Amino acid sequence: MAQVATVLRTTSQEMNELALQIDNARGLLAELRTELQDARAQIEPGISQQLVEANAHLVVTALQSQADAEQVAQELTALSRAAELDALTQLPNRALLNDRFVRAIAHAKRHQNRLGLLFIDLDKFKAINDTLGHAVGDTVLKQTARSMEASIRDVDTVSRYGGDEFVILLTDIADVSAAHLVSEKVAAAIATPMQLSTGQLVVSASIGVCVYPDDGLELEDLMIHADAAMYMAKKTKEAQVPPST
Repeated sequence: MAQVATVLRTTSQEMNELALQIDNARGLLAELRTELQDARAQIEPGISQQLVEANAHLVVTALQSQADAEQVAQELTALSRAAELDALTQLPNRALLNDRFVRAIAHAKRHQNRLGLLFIDLDKFKAINDTLGHAVGDTVLKQTARSMEASIRDVDTVSRYGGDEFVILLTDIADVSAAHLVSEKVAAAIATPMQLSTGQLVVSASIGVCVYPDDGLELEDLMIHADAAMYMAKKTKEAQVPPST
C-alpha cells in the first residue's frame, strides 16, 4: 500500500508540473498572439494602402491602354476611310470606285445582270470659279455631290473622278434605258437651284451613259465610252444654245 501511495503522489506531482507547463505555454501563446496583433496593426495598414494604390494604378493603366487601343483603331479606320474618299466632297475616289466596280462586275457575271456607268461633267464650271471664286466653286461641288447621292439608290455609287467630273456606278439595271432614266434624274437633281452666300445659282451638267457588257467589259473601256458620250452630250447642248447678240 505504501508503494501505491508513493506512486500516486509521484503521478500527482508530475500532473501538477504538466499542468503548470501547459499554463505557461498558454500564457506564452497569448503573449505571442498579442505581439502578432501589434505587428499587424503596425504593418498591414501600410501594406493595404500600397495594395490599394497598386490596384488603382493597374486599373488606370488598363483603362488607358484600352482607350489608347480604341483611339489607334479609330485613327486607323479614319485613315483607311480617308484613303478611299475625296477630301472635298467626301465621295468615293477612283480607288474605291475601282474596287466597287470589280465587285459589281463579279456579281453581274454570276447573275447575268447589267451595270450602268454615268460620266458627269458640270457645264461652265470654270466660269463659276473665275467669277465667284474657288470657295464658291468648292461649295458648288459639295452641294452637287449631295444632290447626286440623294438621287440614286443606296446600292449605287457616286464618285468624284477629278475636278468637276463625277462618275456614277449603277448596279443591277435591266438595260440602257434604265441607265438613261437615272441620268435624267441625276441631271434634274444637279439643276436644283443652290442657295449660296453670293445668291441663288443654277448648275447644269452633261452626262454620258454606257452599259456593261454592251459597251465594254472592263472599267477602262466603259470609262472611255462614257466619256465620249458625255462630250457628245455637251457638244449637242452647246449647239442648241443660241448665239449671243
